[in-house]
Amino acid sequence: MTEFDAFYYDEKFYINGTKEYTLGSILEKYLQKSFKGAEDKLSACKEYLRLLRYPETRGQIVDCEIIYPEAIAFFDRAEEYLHTLPPYNTFPLRDSGLYDIFNQHSVFFKFDDNEIEHEWFDYDKYDSYDDYNEDENEYADHEPNYFHDRMLTSFRIAEPLDEISDPDQVDEIIEFNAQLKSFICHYITIFEDLLRVKRAYEPFLEKIHSREEFLTNEEIAEVLDEFNTEANKKLNNYDKLIPSGTMTLTYKVLKRKKTSVLCENYHFSTIGGFLYIELFKGLQNRYLPRKCDLCGRYFVLERGFYSNYCKRPVKGQPDKTCRDLGHRKRFNDKLKTDPIWSVYHKAYKAHYARYLKKKMTQAEFQKWADYAIEMRTKALDGEVEYDEYVRDMKK
Repeated sequence: MTEFDAFYYDEKFYINGTKEYTLGSILEKYLQKSFKGAEDKLSACKEYLRLLRYPETRGQIVDCEIIYPEAIAFFDRAEEYLHTLPPYNTFPLRDSGLYDIFNQHSVFFKFDDNEIEHEWFDYDKYDSYDDYNEDENEYADHEPNYFHDRMLTSFRIAEPLDEISDPDQVDEIIEFNAQLKSFICHYITIFEDLLRVKRAYEPFLEKIHSREEFLTNEEIAEVLDEFNTEANKKLNNYDKLIPSGTMTLTYKVLKRKKTSVLCENYHFSTIGGFLYIELFKGLQNRYLPRKCDLCGRYFVLERGFYSNYCKRPVKGQPDKTCRDLGHRKRFNDKLKTDPIWSVYHKAYKAHYARYLKKKMTQAEFQKWADYAIEMRTKALDGEVEYDEYVRDMKK
């Protein structure tokens, strides 16, 4: 339902071995989302987990016949929503998995004369309906692959569980209920994964970026340990920085256009497992999402250069980026609020003016500039008294 493979090579990865992404880019897209209503959807899933099962008594039949179509519509919308998110937005959207489960057990339901006859659709052979239609030997009209001859158009229960004596039918009802439970639990995991992005990933990244530089392995471990200690006090799994589902790792050769590369091939059963690996690979390789201090949107930091600002064009100033304006604003703010930076800036302008008037050679100016940066750093670290710093910078 939500399974896929990711092939990792350097700072790139390939979903299902084809579509290429930069490390951190999918996590960035999830962080950009608000996931408004995810908690309500999670609550609805948990309610369906309580209600959605085969009726045990005749008195429960009417409620089930109402709940079944409502549940199918709800999970259809959930599946459509999931396919607006990467990498699922590149996958073919399949028919309702819940509707499939009902049709696999259609012997439990009464059939009307107008129930729809259908053909078989082999998901193992075709990736999408479009591929199916391209085969000239197949019919263009088709429906998903069910175990019985007709598709359900209504959900009228034939008999409740307490009136069924056939042990084979009872076993099939038990299987039916187990499939419903497994299906709903999978969607509970999906919505918990989405909530975890906002409730765990985002605050963790804020702590990682609070020092405004790439952290060492030891520093990351310190932040993670502190974050996990606080998160473990919370009740909900989606408040904790943990993966979901299952992950398997193998090493495979991925053939590219001109060459072949050895990749780490992860198979993920959930998006939560993928995002977890995406986060920690980003930490290791320094490809990490960060919120821009100017526009407030997330961007991916690239290895080797740390910045508080993204490279998106500024609204109304297409020739300027957030990084252009942000660094200038940050520098001006330092000049206004930090006397050490103000002294440095004035001294730099004075010495640069001397260089332009040829009262200093380029070598002399560069030597002074290096010394000035060294003194500024010492003053900021408290290694040099402020008055001494001012005297030295005026020389």
